[in-house]
Amino acid sequence: MPIRTFLITLTATVLLLLGGCSTPVEPPGEASGEQQTAPTGAGGRVVTLPTPRQRLVFTARQEWALWGRGVWDAATDTYEWPAATAPGREHVPDFSSRVLLYWQALDNGAGLQAEEAQYGDGSLIPWSAVFISFLVKAAGIGAERFPGSALHWHYIKHIHDAPDPQGFEALDAATTPPAVGDLICAPRDATALRVWSFAQLADPDSRGGYHCDVVVEIGNGTLGAIGGNVRDAVTWTRVRLREGGLLEPSPQRPWIVVLRNHLP
Repeated sequence: MPIRTFLITLTATVLLLLGGCSTPVEPPGEASGEQQTAPTGAGGRVVTLPTPRQRLVFTARQEWALWGRGVWDAATDTYEWPAATAPGREHVPDFSSRVLLYWQALDNGAGLQAEEAQYGDGSLIPWSAVFISFLVKAAGIGAERFPGSALHWHYIKHIHDAPDPQGFEALDAATTPPAVGDLICAPRDATALRVWSFAQLADPDSRGGYHCDVVVEIGNGTLGAIGGNVRDAVTWTRVRLREGGLLEPSPQRPWIVVLRNHLP
């Protein structure tokens, strides 16, 4: 082919391509007004979202795993954890930062200063109730169902005095077998010396120190419950069960309350 003819042909081809590029092609449906629909069955997965009760349990288990999966036996007062992991401790920066997250969830993050979670000597203010409040909020359970607090007694007393058939109800641990998703509570320290029965919760003088855990597993005569600030960590507590699935009190945990979870 002569060079002149080749150059004319090449120029015509380039102009044709440029003309094509200068005319954008409208995406289907935009100019015509057609509705676009998301494809189905193209490799996507259908997700069944967990219920609030399930989220409470799942989140507790996730936090426990994050802290190293430590297990404390309430009957023998012994502690163990997987040999392959080191247990988390609140004084380690990674984990004290996690404790602050629990506090911020309780406070809605509204101007919380880190020092507010500490005593003057630098030690952390007890955070077990804050942890429970964090779990409840993370599960999507509103304050109208469960009023979060830095004190276990606040929400125990509120639920005791105003049981909610759609939320939580306080029941006597001596006669009520707990279920997965419930909370189990016991007085502690000096409070345990003067409050030893569920009936005493009707008295305002029952105010004091308590501890609560979320029940995450039941079977083989024992119960597994997860709580915060147990051995300075988020810890799985192993609890013995009596006949009928009732809690076996121990000196460390004289259980008196089951906070029944009526949520789905």
